[in-house]
Formats: sequence, structure tokens, C-alpha cells
Amino acid sequence: MRTDSAPRRGTVGRPAGPQPAKRQAILEAAVAVFLREGYTRASVDVIADEARVSKQTVYNHFGDKERLFLAAVEGERERVAADFAPVLGSDPAGASGGQDDTDAETALVTFGHRVLHVLLDERASALRRLVIAEVARHPSLRPACAEGEPRQLVEHLVDLLTRRAERGELSVDDPATVARQFVALLVQQGLHQSMYGTRPLPGHEAAAICEKAADLFVRAYRR
Repeated sequence: MRTDSAPRRGTVGRPAGPQPAKRQAILEAAVAVFLREGYTRASVDVIADEARVSKQTVYNHFGDKERLFLAAVEGERERVAADFAPVLGSDPAGASGGQDDTDAETALVTFGHRVLHVLLDERASALRRLVIAEVARHPSLRPACAEGEPRQLVEHLVDLLTRRAERGELSVDDPATVARQFVALLVQQGLHQSMYGTRPLPGHEAAAICEKAADLFVRAYRR
């Protein structure tokens, strides 16, 4: 039973205030319905029912199904980045300025394992496949493909590379570009070997991806 279909007394004519809980409930329901039904078959009515809100509430928050889908994709990116964030604060690889004896290659391998673990998340991978499948039929969904890796991952690696350069281990003139290249290599290999997230990536395969990528970049940028 929907909980918000009838207006409350005393609120006529007042603009509705922020409703982050309802917005999040709609996004969670949208991801579930889009993954289950696909973009074309998914309906705002079903999403509203699963979120336990009115259809009008969905429209008030997101406007239409297309913008809801784009918001759902962006929400998944934020969730993935949030899953990565707690690990960044206690990075043992020296990226947060702590004193340690870990070399640059080991630091990159450690970072690589975290990237693969987070970005091959089952739900995020399923939504990524849905975007790829639907964007050719619905060009208006192209903004869902516009953003690549979560910004926090690249920023963290920029910090790691900058500190390693300051310590004299690496010579990196453009840390932002190098960081994007390293993350892109990890993600491309991870997606390929996991068949775009449809099979679990065995530990030894993940290790090989991370170690080879780190070795390549250290060879290229060693001072």
C-alpha cells in the first residue's frame, strides 16, 4: 500500500521539502526493476509500487523514466565509490602519507586489487551490462556511458603517484592521465576476464591482472 498518495492536512499550497529517504527508496527500486525487466519493459508504475510511493512522487523527484535511469546509474557509481572510500582512509600503501617501506609496485598491486573488488560488484556489473545493451536503441541514455571510473578512485591514485614521485620512486609528469590509464587497464582486463561480471574472477586471475599492470607502469615511470 502506498504511503504518500493522499495530501496531508495543512500542507496545501506549500512546496514539498527534501525527501532523501523517498528518493533513495525510489533509486533502489529503480535499480531492481531495471535489472529485472530491462529498460524498455520497466515501468514507472512498477517502480513506484516497489518503492511504496505514488507514481507522482517518482515524477516529482526525477521527471521521467529516462532521467530516473540515469540517476540510478549515477547512484550505483556513488555506491561503488563509497564502498571504496573506507579503505582509502587507512591505506597501507603509503598513499595517505604514512611512513612505510612498501615499494611503488606493491602499492599499485594493492590498489589494483581494491579496484577490481569494488568495480566487479555484482549489481554494478549487471547495470553496466544493461547500459551497454540499451544505449544503441535509446541514444538519449548516452550520458550513462559518459562517466568512466569513479572519480574518487582516480583522485586517490593521483595522490599515490604524486607521493611516490616526491619520494623519488617514480617520474610522473601528468599523474591524472597516468592514474586514468592505470585504472582503465585494470577495469578493461577485469571486465574481459570476468565476462563483464557474469563469472566470478578467481583470485589468481585478479592477482595476475594487478601484478602485470603494476609491473608495466613501474617499468614505464621508474625514475
